[in-house]
Amino acid sequence: MQTECSAGAYEFPASYGRRVVARFDGGRMSSDGGVILVKQVDDSLGFSRRFAACFRDERHPAFVEYRVEDLVRQRIMGLALGYEDLNDHDALRHDPVMGLVSGRLSGSRANCAALAGKSTLNRLERSGQQADRYCRIIADHEALATLFVTLFMDQHERAPARIVLDVDATDDRIHGHQEGRAFHGYYGHNCYLPLYIFCGDHLLSATLRTADRDPGKEALADIRRIVEQIRSRWPRVRILVRGDSGFARDSLMTWCEDNHVDFLFGLAGNTRLYDRIASLSAEVRDEAATTGKAARGFASFDWITKDSWTRRRRVVAKAEWRHGNRYHRFIVTTLPQGMSDPRHLYEQIYCARGDMENRIKECQMDLFSDRTSSHTIRANQLRLWFSAAAYVLLTALQRLALGQTSLETATCGTIRARLLKIATRVTLSVRRIVLSMPDMFPCQHEFALAHARL
Repeated sequence: MQTECSAGAYEFPASYGRRVVARFDGGRMSSDGGVILVKQVDDSLGFSRRFAACFRDERHPAFVEYRVEDLVRQRIMGLALGYEDLNDHDALRHDPVMGLVSGRLSGSRANCAALAGKSTLNRLERSGQQADRYCRIIADHEALATLFVTLFMDQHERAPARIVLDVDATDDRIHGHQEGRAFHGYYGHNCYLPLYIFCGDHLLSATLRTADRDPGKEALADIRRIVEQIRSRWPRVRILVRGDSGFARDSLMTWCEDNHVDFLFGLAGNTRLYDRIASLSAEVRDEAATTGKAARGFASFDWITKDSWTRRRRVVAKAEWRHGNRYHRFIVTTLPQGMSDPRHLYEQIYCARGDMENRIKECQMDLFSDRTSSHTIRANQLRLWFSAAAYVLLTALQRLALGQTSLETATCGTIRARLLKIATRVTLSVRRIVLSMPDMFPCQHEFALAHARL
């Protein structure tokens, strides 16, 4: 039997002798009032404008209602606020706060909403290499890839003495029949294998790769591009590339050595390496057996493989025994013996790369970079960059405005939930746009401080 309900009112159990009724009749309200802070960051960086400049618009000017910059800003702000699906924008196009941050409070034509709907945004994301009947906005992928590195350098007043580039790949599970679909044996499902490069919490590159290609070999092109771009502005900066054993490929290491780029990569263990540290392993095992606690020791030596390497390189070994089990690890590096001892090199420098995985989780879980459900790789790459753009804006907000607050080290998802999701009534007058927020909002101090700093 079909349930009958009123579209205007929703009855709930009585409380304290009073009826409880809910209605969607609050007028011009939004649940995302805090996004006005993100707009301030976007305006100061000029990010949406620069992002939109990487597109070529071949639409007829007489029939254009929404500029590329409007579409780009709307999509990025939507992702920052947690709206990963384009269908959400059929409702968001009437949201007054979304219109405010996108620079459009009303449409220029009588039958147009202030913001674009899902169909218009879909044509933006389906950008091909050439204009066609259905898509006349063309994305320049080389310019977009370059923009993230440029923005990273722009946020430094002076060239740093040294930077560390963390590189890693992760799985992006595929549930349909997208272009480039391939099975990956390690992850056990069909997926893409996007490659991320970070410098601290700055995202420098997010490149969509198919799962049937070696990310270690594929990384060379992105690292070369980033290093050349950075050194064109900062010629004297020292660069260290850091990654797990999947990137310890001779082609990448040789290029780094030939171009004065340091590297620190994990190295997969094998019988020859285990034999090389046999005496150290025995000492550590005896110590663990005597004390009943985990024990570890470190060694450093020059090493060359039988076939895959073209030159000798420094290897650092960690020999560890815990609960009667062996946990040996190896890393290969260009950093010289006198620069750092083996223990410091492994524990303090190499292991620090693990924090990059938290940044990737933010991109995927908080900002939906794994929502690559379009058919073509090119469209999915653009989706990945839109998520990366939302990450850039939220981390810039944190860096510029949330230092020494409870959100100083928060994830993008926490910043969104605590600072951006504010119920807001919007009042328009001739001279002002007033955003009325709850007086019991728990993060008023953080909001006020962020506003003052921005």
